[in-house]
Amino acid sequence: MIENIINNVKGQLTGELQSKFNLPPDKADKSVDLARDNVMSEVKQRAGSGDMGGLMDVFKGNKAPGESGATNSIINKYVGDLTSKLGVPASVANQVAPFAINFIMQKIQGQASAGNLKETDLLGGLMGGGLKDKLGGLFK
Repeated sequence: MIENIINNVKGQLTGELQSKFNLPPDKADKSVDLARDNVMSEVKQRAGSGDMGGLMDVFKGNKAPGESGATNSIINKYVGDLTSKLGVPASVANQVAPFAINFIMQKIQGQASAGNLKETDLLGGLMGGGLKDKLGGLFK
């Protein structure tokens, strides 16, 4: 579910990264992919450890993205990925990362506050796809 939301806003975010931070189109596009991967990784890790509360507070709009340790963790990892994987200068990465992650979190928040995203959707989406398909094959 989260991945779908991010993929739906990819073009918009790619354009924002190009215009606000002068990233070339290919780097802006790859930057959004890295942001998605970082968000998904954090969500999966927190879901696996049973620590979804902080992220759910952000997704539900109870907490601003910048007030969340989970969001800050994503941003810090993302800065590292931007510099190491895409060669984005650290000074630019330190501006791009909070912008992109907060942008994504606000889009997810919008879907959650509209009632389109529930915790069960998040967990089901993380576990569902591959796991559900594999388990479904047992019952054929």
